[in-house]
Amino acid sequence: MIEENLSKLGFSPSEIKAYLHLLRTGSSYANRISSETKINRTNVYEALDRLINKGVVSFITKNKVKWFEAKEPNSILSLIKEKEEEIKNAKKKISDDIQDLKKIIPAGKKQLEATIFTGKKGLRVLFEEILETKKPISFIAAELQFKEFFGPYYELWHKRRTEKKISQRTIFPIKFKNKVPKRGYLQYKFVDNKFTSPTSTIIYGNNSLFIQWSKEPIAVKIQNKEITRSHLNYFNMLWNSQK
Repeated sequence: MIEENLSKLGFSPSEIKAYLHLLRTGSSYANRISSETKINRTNVYEALDRLINKGVVSFITKNKVKWFEAKEPNSILSLIKEKEEEIKNAKKKISDDIQDLKKIIPAGKKQLEATIFTGKKGLRVLFEEILETKKPISFIAAELQFKEFFGPYYELWHKRRTEKKISQRTIFPIKFKNKVPKRGYLQYKFVDNKFTSPTSTIIYGNNSLFIQWSKEPIAVKIQNKEITRSHLNYFNMLWNSQK
């Protein structure tokens, strides 16, 4: 597991071997590290240089020979903080670039009206967009797939929705009447099971979203004012027909 986590931090296989070897054995020199880890000598030198740059290995020179030593494992936390700062700065720069790109789009240009999203990553992009739109949400739920499919992200999403004060109305099949919790800015109503379908419908702003849940779910987003109005009318008819 530690090898996998170090790999996620950008450590190469040879860096991981050399670093863990130094942690276990203490200080050593390149030839011995190469011999004991079976890493090519040239690769060992390159790996050690990168580990020094990462700040997790140091060296001293004894009799004109470099002896390398792994720093305390807590040094990895400093590396993580450094990467977090890099990501933070990159996010700001990308956000600025996006704003600049928006300025070059011709005024009045229409976006594609229908877009298809697949898989967990695709759906997460859509649910993030719903929050960014900050428009009231009308949701016809087929089952409890959002919660079951996304797990912890489901609770985080609702927490952020509440913080943004985005109102949501959800229509569930009656079989879930005692299974859904109360939340801020969220109203529920329940209809007979026969009025629901396996496809979830989400309406927000000028967007209609249809999700077919499966192991690899697929979602169709339609961005059209008239189409969305017609689906909202249907939602309101169901909503107002229930007490």
